Amino acid sequence: MQCIGFALCVRPAFSLAGRKLDVLAEVVSAEPGFAEDTARVRLKLLASCGADERLPHALVSAKVFPSCEEGQRFRVSLAFESLEKDEYFYSSLADGVYLQAEYQETPELVGESGSFRYVLSRFQERFAANVARYLPNDEGAVLAAMASGDKSRLTGKINDDYRDAGISHLLVVSGLHLSLVCGVFATRTGRLWRVRSAAAILLVLFMMGLTGFSPSVLRAGIGALILHLGSLFLRSADTLTSMGIAAVLISFQGPYAVCDLAFQLSFAAALGVVLAGESLKMMQAKQSDGKRPLLYRLKEETLSLLLPTVFAALFTLPVQLLGGLSVSGVTVLSNLLALPLAGYCVVFGMLAGVCGFVPGLEFAARSFSLLGGLLAKLLNAVAALCAGLPLARLPLPRDYSLIVLAASACAVLCAWRLGPKRLAWLAALPLVMLGVVWAVVLERGTVELAVLGTAASPCVAAVQDGQALVVFRGGESNAEDVQEYLQSKGVDMPEWVIDLRTDASSAPPTAAHTLLLKDFAVNEAKTLPVCDIMATVIRLRRGGLVLLDVGGYKIAVPVGAANTGSPVRVDLAVTGSIKPANLRAETLIVRAAYDWQAEQGSDVYFAPRGARALIRPGRAAVLKGGNYALQQNAVA
Repeated sequence: MQCIGFALCVRPAFSLAGRKLDVLAEVVSAEPGFAEDTARVRLKLLASCGADERLPHALVSAKVFPSCEEGQRFRVSLAFESLEKDEYFYSSLADGVYLQAEYQETPELVGESGSFRYVLSRFQERFAANVARYLPNDEGAVLAAMASGDKSRLTGKINDDYRDAGISHLLVVSGLHLSLVCGVFATRTGRLWRVRSAAAILLVLFMMGLTGFSPSVLRAGIGALILHLGSLFLRSADTLTSMGIAAVLISFQGPYAVCDLAFQLSFAAALGVVLAGESLKMMQAKQSDGKRPLLYRLKEETLSLLLPTVFAALFTLPVQLLGGLSVSGVTVLSNLLALPLAGYCVVFGMLAGVCGFVPGLEFAARSFSLLGGLLAKLLNAVAALCAGLPLARLPLPRDYSLIVLAASACAVLCAWRLGPKRLAWLAALPLVMLGVVWAVVLERGTVELAVLGTAASPCVAAVQDGQALVVFRGGESNAEDVQEYLQSKGVDMPEWVIDLRTDASSAPPTAAHTLLLKDFAVNEAKTLPVCDIMATVIRLRRGGLVLLDVGGYKIAVPVGAANTGSPVRVDLAVTGSIKPANLRAETLIVRAAYDWQAEQGSDVYFAPRGARALIRPGRAAVLKGGNYALQQNAVA
């Protein structure tokens, strides 16, 4: 499927890179741009204007476009380029976006699309408005997201609480929601079992259409349709086969569908639940058909409650680590508390949304909305409670944790094949305990320096033994990146934030102490100690400079031209778009290629997704996240 899709869809799109064409394009998605009256958009190419050329129906992204709305069609001249290989590269490919473009002349609006996609989008907006109409903001936002997939009302606080508690999947309509709503139709007993199966099929199709056939619902919907269609013909569905068919069918929409992180998380969680069910069946099969003891029944019920959640958490953990997502240590507890509420929230939310379209059912819509809102309020309280627990965020080192997980899985597999199967899982405990102890030993005293934020104005966060120092510049997006990184390292608030901006339009990250470069006089300097990190801040005539000394290993973070007059020699420098004067660094860390970098005479470490420097004071330093060879090609 990947090869066929690449030949038919991707290669024709890639062939447009480096060309300029007049095209008719449709706005698929639009977000506010960084400048006023602009938008960041994804455009669908419909036809070529002025040239007898057949265009691939591909999506392209444009970072700067006149303010517009989804579904509008424009006649526009576009210059196509290949996608940047940054942290969004594979995500864009998974979404069917194969190129980026810049418009050459002001786009001409030619009309609105009447396609079924936007009819569904407008219906989803009205449905979500019906759900949230009679509720306060937080409860209405959560209920609308769970019932319709519309997350536009969710606040940052709600998203953070659900993410830290490990239940953010409840805010995205997915297979879990389909299972909760359609579970009542899963039985063949009674006279109307065929009617129930047909009703389940219609409900699945309704939920798929309501969410605009989003990938998370499409995956689960295909599996649910296979299940209920098989039920109509008295055939039981094989879960792994259904998952495989769903994956192949999803690949029809784009050959890079498997690169989507949500796709991987969904299949990993489903596989964990399936294997949990198989384990429970094996346990039940060993028990005699006679009357089972009370203790055994209690154990069976407890395991049937715990195993699916535990297996789903374990199977999604490697995907979370590989994807750079935060890991919650309370996900099992929060899911056990939240799932009983989630099913009723979805049902009441959908009933409120449907009744909202019928004028005579306003009282019913209010009643269902109120019931769903009370449950959503309780669900928010569960998320906030679990997010505040000590292990809500686990600062797990990615590569090391993956090695420990792989070794533990191998140990469990060997024990399963060679020893008592019921005790096989115990084989992982010594490895996990040893891994935790060894990680603590390795982490103690190590300074991790992270390069975050935008390519033009990167900022730096240095963490050692739970304390942090941040060299900050840029805007709100940089502040969010810094905050998210520090939380992933278990740091609630940095000790110092050095703000290098002289004309700031937004606040820097919250810290115990903040140092503002704009308050310095020219050539004034100040030194700050944080653990083994010694930071020297200097205000210069055309910029500023921060020098970090970690056990003799020197790192420079310049802003502006940073002309010190005499050469400054350092081991490592984190630079942006402006060439620093008189800075002599052995290695430059950059997130984008600029012409002046080839003139520096330094090794250039190209890290479009950000970089990490692990420094053991007085011993060694290792760079991760980029590549030296890539930069030479990029500069050339």
